[in-house]
Amino acid sequence: MFITEKAPACVTIPPPLGYRGTVNASPRALAAIFVEQLDAPGRAGIDAGADLEAVLARATASARAARSGLDVPDEILVARIATALRGAKTTTTIERAIEALQLGDLLLACACERGDRAALAEFERAFAPDLLAAVHHVDRSGNHADDVLQVLRQKLFVGEPGGAPKIREYGGRGELRRWLRAVAVRAAIDAARAVREIPVEDELLGAMVVADDHPELAHLKQASIAELKRALREALGALPTRERNFLQQYYLDGASLQTLARLYGLTPSAVSRGLAKARATLLGQVRNALMARLRISGRDVDSLLGLVQSQLELSRSMLDEGR
Repeated sequence: MFITEKAPACVTIPPPLGYRGTVNASPRALAAIFVEQLDAPGRAGIDAGADLEAVLARATASARAARSGLDVPDEILVARIATALRGAKTTTTIERAIEALQLGDLLLACACERGDRAALAEFERAFAPDLLAAVHHVDRSGNHADDVLQVLRQKLFVGEPGGAPKIREYGGRGELRRWLRAVAVRAAIDAARAVREIPVEDELLGAMVVADDHPELAHLKQASIAELKRALREALGALPTRERNFLQQYYLDGASLQTLARLYGLTPSAVSRGLAKARATLLGQVRNALMARLRISGRDVDSLLGLVQSQLELSRSMLDEGR
């Protein structure tokens, strides 16, 4: 079942003094609240001839048409719209910037944060199946999916101790469904990582290191194999965080290119290039280390690195087969 406790009120921005959040605020009052909650560039971008009261009236009507029956006062919705425009890099008018937002999704997010029962029910109906699928994509066993979803709900609508509800971070510039999927994947990856007893670097190392008795290594001394492992460990530790995360999430967590693209706000092709760069950087550093430390031919070093890459691909293919 979904969380039934009343969540904290939507307080993305502290309301003006004496503000009580009634639904009967005048259009002029709504415009004043909206302008107050904009950042300086947003205020500067308001056209002197714009009928802001009419723009906001259309925006609130559009949001309520998309998500009817939700208990969010107009003042709070207008303040949420204003905060969603903060930091926006746009040369368009305020009216067009507002129209570009997912207004219905912003309304639903704010209503869920306020603990509105109708909103929470709509969230479950509209998004729970997608979130479950996103979690299963990471946790292929399905053993922890329900637990992950419950923790996710807690984070979204109640927040960590001393923190704000995660749903408050949704800015309405993309679909709520896509934003939630990315949050769910991140939660599932964190949960999977939390139960591991082996450090991430060691797991990656284990996925890449070739068995000592591999037939193609028979002519190498044990010292050479030990140097390979040492070089791999050092190269992994030297990788930038994002590149190491790409390798970890793709080869250990089994995240797809599409999943990683949603998680990092990239395209699948950009993720693929990031993975290729991480592999190339890693193997290049290992090659340099081995050439400096070992008295073996360049052909033998390249053969070793080819085996390492094969082990990575084998690790990934085994994850895909297990789905």
